[in-house]
Amino acid sequence: MTSPLILAIHEDTNANAALLRGNRILAAVAEERLTRTKFQAGYPRLAVQEVLRLAGVTLDQVDAVVAGNRFHFLPRVTGRAIEGEHDMFGPQHKAWLSVQDRFHTPGPLAQSLEALSSKLLARRFGRSVPLVDHHTAHAYSAYLSSGFPECTAITVDNMGDGFSARVFRCRGGRCEPLWGSSAVDSPGEFYGEISQYLGFRILDAGKVTGLAAHGDPSRAYPVMEKLFRLRRDDTDFQLAWHWPKSKKRGLFAKLAAFSREDVSAAAQKRLEDLLLAYVLRALRETGDRHIVLAGGVFANVRVNQLLWKQPAIDGLWVHPGMTDQGIAVGAGLAWVAEHHGAAPHALPHAYLGTEITEESIGQLLERQRVPHERCDDIDARVAQLLIQKKVVARVTGRMEYGPRALGHRSILFHTADPTVNHWLNRRLDRSEFMPFAPATMVDHAAACYSDYGPGVAHTARYMTICLDTTPAMQKASPAVVHIDGTARPQVVHPEHDPGYYRIIRHYHEATGTPTILNTSYNIHGEPIACTAADALDIFQRKEVDCLALGPFLLQRGG
Repeated sequence: MTSPLILAIHEDTNANAALLRGNRILAAVAEERLTRTKFQAGYPRLAVQEVLRLAGVTLDQVDAVVAGNRFHFLPRVTGRAIEGEHDMFGPQHKAWLSVQDRFHTPGPLAQSLEALSSKLLARRFGRSVPLVDHHTAHAYSAYLSSGFPECTAITVDNMGDGFSARVFRCRGGRCEPLWGSSAVDSPGEFYGEISQYLGFRILDAGKVTGLAAHGDPSRAYPVMEKLFRLRRDDTDFQLAWHWPKSKKRGLFAKLAAFSREDVSAAAQKRLEDLLLAYVLRALRETGDRHIVLAGGVFANVRVNQLLWKQPAIDGLWVHPGMTDQGIAVGAGLAWVAEHHGAAPHALPHAYLGTEITEESIGQLLERQRVPHERCDDIDARVAQLLIQKKVVARVTGRMEYGPRALGHRSILFHTADPTVNHWLNRRLDRSEFMPFAPATMVDHAAACYSDYGPGVAHTARYMTICLDTTPAMQKASPAVVHIDGTARPQVVHPEHDPGYYRIIRHYHEATGTPTILNTSYNIHGEPIACTAADALDIFQRKEVDCLALGPFLLQRGG
């Protein structure tokens, strides 16, 4: 029997769509990549069109339409008041937290709003659209893409369908919920508040993680202990009450006595300490030694490394679409598991988005009369440019799924220049303390990362975890080693991306270094490049020296 064709959507902040054939993901695209508005909210109209186009099907051919989130109305009723970059200390956000808390437990409000959400979606699609709980979608996205037959799924984010965190026991292709924590008591809320207090955009909370390595966590830690706690035998988070919370009064006022670096370090340490206790409590309940992680908080690669280092954990998988960009995929997988059964398998790759072809690139370059050359061996040419210390953007094939650029929409550079973190970040209008990531040949991963091993090899392919670097790596590749001696690697396999692997292999043969620098190809504040036109637009704003666009090479001044 042919597996069903499922269209799954996420209509909320960071809207996205996915198309699945059974439990195989055919396409997954975030709306932001197509609208060019970061964290685009609302109905993913363009993403739906794109995933159908990529698979060569029409909506009439889809067997089921599924939606992530039981309360699918946020963008409709709030406008822009609490989406994107909003005030987490403001009354609108605090009121929304209180509403979300009502969703945490079943009741008339939750039931009526879920029914309304279903009716609105049924009207849009002309058919019934099942709704999948937000954190359940996160759990299935991680479990069914992990390859672990049995594991514990932990989902932690800012909020979704009333929860901020949930624990699931995963067996036989199904995720059984055990317990969770309300949106009012959210680890993501805690980290977002610290980010906004420090002057960062809440959507760029990862900057706190980068800055934390420069500070002393002990100085501001007593304040963090009062802001964020665990209760109920380590099964429930607790934040300081949200209504009186202010950046200028109370506990946050006390943080003014400390540097940004020390506040960041203390917040990071508190998040690590509490999530570790939460996860270990879950493992004591389930008896598992493998964990799978999803939810925006697990974009925090330092937390993920801390968990991996625990003796109680033999295997760890972080879903590459760990943010809400993964909700559509997770909703589709949850529906398949419930109605047809699904076995977990290791995600083969993350190249699931928009594809650029040689023909379309050639037409674009001719139409815009852009000087270029077509290379018979573009991979060798890119490697040679890296050896010559050129900054090279590589845009080819299908776009990556999730928030990381994994070689198809990336900026590449050599790793021997320790000053690159300053000058290239400035050129890209990014924070200088944010480290770049290494892309390393799998053959050399164990020699570069001391805590690399089988239990984390799968997730290390997707740039979703920090690992400790070896002295040899620190000496050869200082450009991609953070101040704390860690790096966030993408371990590259020849079978998953032959062209990318060849670039690094050529570079290694010439230099003896099996690693290159990889960062996302975008301007700060904009989504990662999607189309060939996006790539050309960024290049024409003079941010990189060269652009390898499919088999074509463009050079500054060429």
